[in-house]
Amino acid sequence: MNHQSKFLWISASPSLKHFHRRLLNNLAKTVELELWEYHQTLDEASSLNIAVKLLHEYLAQSDRQVHLIGHGISGAVALEYARMYPAKIASLTLLSVAVQPAINWQSYYYAQLRSISASRDWILRAIAINLFPDTCSSYINSLVDRLERDLVEAPSNHSLFHVDILPEGGVKMPLMICGSQNDPVISAPALAGWANYFKSTDAIRRFVDGGHFFHHFYPDLVGYHIQDFWQKLEPKLECHQLISAELN
Repeated sequence: MNHQSKFLWISASPSLKHFHRRLLNNLAKTVELELWEYHQTLDEASSLNIAVKLLHEYLAQSDRQVHLIGHGISGAVALEYARMYPAKIASLTLLSVAVQPAINWQSYYYAQLRSISASRDWILRAIAINLFPDTCSSYINSLVDRLERDLVEAPSNHSLFHVDILPEGGVKMPLMICGSQNDPVISAPALAGWANYFKSTDAIRRFVDGGHFFHHFYPDLVGYHIQDFWQKLEPKLECHQLISAELN
């Protein structure tokens, strides 16, 4: 599979990457999907800018354009990079990223922490249940641990004292937005607001179910739509098909 552009998944939340594996495996059946990971240490400042700088150092080694894709905070990193270096990007695909890109599960957490008189652990458990409503109770502790680690590992500028805001707007390259209609973090208006900045090449796919990690629960369906978007830009791609019943 030798295509003019390359395909790169951005992973800036190490503790949450487990929930991307099913979709990555699906996409890897069609394209040579590369993985770029950012691991922030406790001694580093939490900043999207640092992640974007390191991503640029990685992509500067190649003269090929890249199809960037990312979820949540990782999607915000991809978006910031695409805005700074548009000539490097063939397309941008964002999953669970609001039109106000700073909105993510961490901003949701800090909002809950400020408004609810409860312990940090109680709030994290409540959020874990909201993000994964059908998860068995025995797995909740593991989810809480993943979320707690993401608070210190992911390059987010949010804190209890300050919730960051990033610029709204579109991008120069083709853009695809994916999200779920029952995401407790990214509301329907926060997702639909992207349409105000769309070009003719842009697309949005709203899935009925799955919440914030909808691609974990429906990797084949989400993968189909992403491949369909890529195929319009890279006609030589041979994308996998789904039976019509799965698209209804």
